[in-house]
Amino acid sequence: MIKGGAPQDIERMMARMDADKARPIDDPAPVRDFPKYGRPLVYVSGIYGKAVAWTHTYGLIEWLDPSGGYHLGWAQASNIKRVTPEDWKGSSNL
Repeated sequence: MIKGGAPQDIERMMARMDADKARPIDDPAPVRDFPKYGRPLVYVSGIYGKAVAWTHTYGLIEWLDPSGGYHLGWAQASNIKRVTPEDWKGSSNL
């Protein structure tokens, strides 16, 4: 039996596939995913989001833009800063 997903789930799955295609080619390390309910809160270049996955040199970050659009993108690990829940200003819809 195939379970139906919410449109939001399909949008996020497609965004993950696109992000995986755009993964930096200079990092052949395996990608490791954070657990869905244990993703670290992060700040990267003016964006508050959550870390979804990582390699030795990059992190995959998810965030919502001001209009609520979902995004995923790779960032260099040195640019990713973990933040506490009190300091995080991201969307609670992640």
